[in-house]
Amino acid sequence: MKAIIIHGWDQKPTDEWLPWLAKERQSKGWEVELPSMPNSAMPKLDEWMDKLISLEPDEETVLVGHSLSNSLIMKYMEREDAKLKSAYMVAAWDYLLPALANEHESFFVEGFAYEEIKGKAPITILQSTNDPYLDFDRGNELAEKIDAKFMPFEDAGHFQTKSGYGEFPKLLEIILEENK
Repeated sequence: MKAIIIHGWDQKPTDEWLPWLAKERQSKGWEVELPSMPNSAMPKLDEWMDKLISLEPDEETVLVGHSLSNSLIMKYMEREDAKLKSAYMVAAWDYLLPALANEHESFFVEGFAYEEIKGKAPITILQSTNDPYLDFDRGNELAEKIDAKFMPFEDAGHFQTKSGYGEFPKLLEIILEENK
């Protein structure tokens, strides 16, 4: 089994719970990729897509995204040649945040082909009730649009270290249970 764990906007692979999850997966014998996405502060969808494709996801790959990288995961899943076992999207959204239009525009300008995403692989969206950046109800609506399992978390903020997410045991438990 392989996991590709992708950081969000203006982050590094060493941020938040990502390196912890990578270490936990590796300890179970999984091949793990924790890439540094290009130009993290001013990301471009095409550059991030090229990076993801270079990691050669296949039918045994679990994609895990945090924040902006979930848009990349959805764009990847739109592709006819997309291959993966499952996807876990932590703090996901499908709309351009006005305050970050310059930084995120390439990820949202064309919207999403929800029907193309459906059925490619099981998707789980993990959303916090008090995310300071994202609308909780719209996260649930996104889950409905793409037939994803929606998992609410009370008071988890944006699932960052500052909100207590230097580790994320519940996510690990979910991944293990659903990918035996």
